[in-house]
Amino acid sequence: MSPPNLSFTRFIFIVPKREDDAFIARLRAAGGVVARGFFNDFEADGSREGQPHETIQFLVVEGETHPDSAMAAARYAVQVSGKYRPRLIEVETDLRRRIGEIAGIFAIEGALRSPMYTSHTLHEFAYKPAGQRRPGRQSPMALVLPISKSQEWWQRDALERHAFFYPHVDPTTGCPALGHARAAEEGIAVLYRRLFHNPDGYQQPGEYDFITYFECAPEHVATFERVHAALRDTSKNPEWRFVTEGPLWKGRRVLKW
Repeated sequence: MSPPNLSFTRFIFIVPKREDDAFIARLRAAGGVVARGFFNDFEADGSREGQPHETIQFLVVEGETHPDSAMAAARYAVQVSGKYRPRLIEVETDLRRRIGEIAGIFAIEGALRSPMYTSHTLHEFAYKPAGQRRPGRQSPMALVLPISKSQEWWQRDALERHAFFYPHVDPTTGCPALGHARAAEEGIAVLYRRLFHNPDGYQQPGEYDFITYFECAPEHVATFERVHAALRDTSKNPEWRFVTEGPLWKGRRVLKW
């Protein structure tokens, strides 16, 4: 049985079929309508005691788009989060109704769950010192990276999978390896990170197992890139042999489109 979902999130990517003043006006109008009833995450502050249950966040691409996939080609995105999954699906449906004939729309979804691989030691190393979320004016950069794990990964015993997150001896090469946590150490304090799980379970056909999401200040985009490279280095992090990455989407958090 899969662990319970604590809350849901949906990233909706938008690829304009044309980009002129008329499109921008309709996009902004649609964004204003679907945002009603949601707390705007541009103002999110991790130090706040109580966090809103339903949130929305507007994003615009940072850098070039690529035609490789609908996600990679997207110039705009919106993230909606809440405890009621159908509410988030309604936002996508409403956007399709309002701008679907002038833009391609593609969505991926995830769910927050309790950590799968944790211990007191890992909590003290990675979770306790993790940087708090900051408002969009302070941490405007947003990075979305969906990934899946191979069937071989899921066939391994849970304790064996857990071991890949700690320094260990690589079972393939017999050499010492840093493990996931140490390989990502540089980013712990400066990259706000959220891991979203597939709400329906892992290895769903045509879907991702996870969405990894990051926010940071502009000066720490290079930190993210170094951490990403370290995690991809299987001599440091053998876990990545079992990972298939989706497109990496780099965007900027904005108050509204």
